[in-house]
Amino acid sequence: MNNNILSFKEDSSKIEDSKKIYIEKLNLINFRNHKTLNFNLNKSSILIYGENGCGKTNVLEAISLLNQGKGLRKANIENFLYEQEICSDDYRIWGINIDLVSPKGKINIGTGLKKTLSNKSRIAKINSDQKPLSALGKVLNISWITPQMCILFQTSMNEKRRFIDRLTLSIDNLHLNRVYKYEKLLRQRNKILMQIDSDKIWLDTIESKISELSIAITASRLDLLEELEHLYKTENKKNNLTQDFPSVSILIKGKIESLLKENPAVEVEDFIRSELKKSRLDYDLTISGPNNSKIEILNRENNKNLDISSTGEQKLLLISIILSHARMLHNKYNMGPILLLDDIVEHLDKKHRKALFVELSRHHGQSWFTSTSKDAFSEYPCFIHKINLPKVKESFDGNYNFKSGDI
Repeated sequence: MNNNILSFKEDSSKIEDSKKIYIEKLNLINFRNHKTLNFNLNKSSILIYGENGCGKTNVLEAISLLNQGKGLRKANIENFLYEQEICSDDYRIWGINIDLVSPKGKINIGTGLKKTLSNKSRIAKINSDQKPLSALGKVLNISWITPQMCILFQTSMNEKRRFIDRLTLSIDNLHLNRVYKYEKLLRQRNKILMQIDSDKIWLDTIESKISELSIAITASRLDLLEELEHLYKTENKKNNLTQDFPSVSILIKGKIESLLKENPAVEVEDFIRSELKKSRLDYDLTISGPNNSKIEILNRENNKNLDISSTGEQKLLLISIILSHARMLHNKYNMGPILLLDDIVEHLDKKHRKALFVELSRHHGQSWFTSTSKDAFSEYPCFIHKINLPKVKESFDGNYNFKSGDI
């Protein structure tokens, strides 16, 4: 397998832009604090800079919504509407549209709010054809790092599972659908159990579906970890990135995970169904399933659990996970993800900033950065669009064209 990490001994000026997947045009309408915003780009990566509060993260959030889910802020759908027109009947919809260039050709992708806010749902379109949100993952993968994620390892186990599920979506575009359906069925089951006369036949039906989904969700998560482990064994031990961003080992532990390693899926499904039936009369019985799986993230160098690592080490390991995941997707599908890196440079010293820049300059998908200043990117090893967002909005009516150069 070819190593696409540039040795720091090489002349960085020789790096050529190798982007195979990139956003050529981005159009926002009535999104957050952007009434209209239009970027006409080429395959180079993007730096959006400007003072705090000008809407830099809002641009990245809009791009993150071109995958299934709530985006990088996990916000409610009604919160995306243009803030200054939220009470106007003329502006009760918002929209995001891109022209994506990929090895499969040029694809137009869009998403936005349905015509009435009461629906609280959004639609997706691919080449003007309406599609389910899960279809977006077939044409585009997006991954991100935000300042809030840097405390991921200090948060609840539920947040760690959601993080893993987001990464798993990239190799199984129906994974989040299954997770959402699984959680909904658990709530329905609990509601039925609260009734005096529970419908036993309906319970049997729901529990059967829960059992099936438990196996599918767990299997997809394990597939993700297997792919990342394969990447480590075949490539990551040999590249320069591990000198500055140590490799990570991710473990998922639980009854279902253990059983699936040694038994056929059908037998494990029967076990879950049996447990669910027993728990109808024993509310203290913990039901084995993907909602109770334990996530452990370890630094491979010292086998140290990230929960007890320093804040600085946690940041480096989070970056390592995202970059490894991006490399895995490129190797597996020849389509690296679009990377959204919100204020990430501000958290790195010069050494780690250089290592990150070198890796991302060779990443096969476009990277989008935000920062309060463009000075930190003066040593980026190849061309990067530097877009002063307040100036674009105030002096250019929200329009940026790459032919104009840095703004």
